[in-house]
Amino acid sequence: MSKRAKFFQFMRYVSVFAVTTVLVVMATASLGVGGYATDWAVFFFIIVSASLFFITLPVVGFWIYSFIKSIKRRTKVDRMLLYFHIADLLLIGLIVYWNNSPTQDCNAEIMARHYDAEGSWMRNIADCERLVLPDSTRFVIEFGESGTIPQADYLDGQYLKILKNHLDDVGCIGIEIDNYHHSRYTTFRFRRVGMGMYSFRLYDEPLTREQQDSLNANECLIVYNDSTVFEFGGGVFGVQHFVGKEEYMAKRRK
Repeated sequence: MSKRAKFFQFMRYVSVFAVTTVLVVMATASLGVGGYATDWAVFFFIIVSASLFFITLPVVGFWIYSFIKSIKRRTKVDRMLLYFHIADLLLIGLIVYWNNSPTQDCNAEIMARHYDAEGSWMRNIADCERLVLPDSTRFVIEFGESGTIPQADYLDGQYLKILKNHLDDVGCIGIEIDNYHHSRYTTFRFRRVGMGMYSFRLYDEPLTREQQDSLNANECLIVYNDSTVFEFGGGVFGVQHFVGKEEYMAKRRK
């Protein structure tokens, strides 16, 4: 094998490995399995890819070249690489499907229907959890397919199991309670869509008209009633506002 042939074969290995790694991370982010850690991993990949475009573009080019070679030729190396290329294409299809799946979708209309059905139970959970947690603590937890993302080591496994069951009952994946700053609301994490998080803010006391107007001025918040606010939190990149807010607000005004 000539030096040129060895170089092209080496670059095929490199390109396939690099593309497969990126697609696996993106697929994980699409499922919301890794939480914010995965968001940052994807963000890192994009920054590196953009800044090193003189490397990433050749890698993509060699990936395409390798795919064509794998289809046309039938050597042992080609057959092995073809399996990876097929896996990459399946990952791309799954990423597109997961990001457009109804179970991954969320908007103000969906949140309104969910709150109307589960809002009272969510408030009961919030009241109970505030009584359980010590003063001067901030509790944030999210349950996902990869387990939990706990930030309160003093809570035992049995408590977390019960809490997860309560959140499952109201169709939520996490909860945030801040007894340290004595915030006036509890946040229920509702759905992750890609890297964004849709949540409910349940206020302890009714909001004044001025407070509601101030919150509505935030492009990531929608005041649903005098004590409930829909919130969208963007990931480390991508959309940073509540998509469809203006349309929803206009519809409500009618």
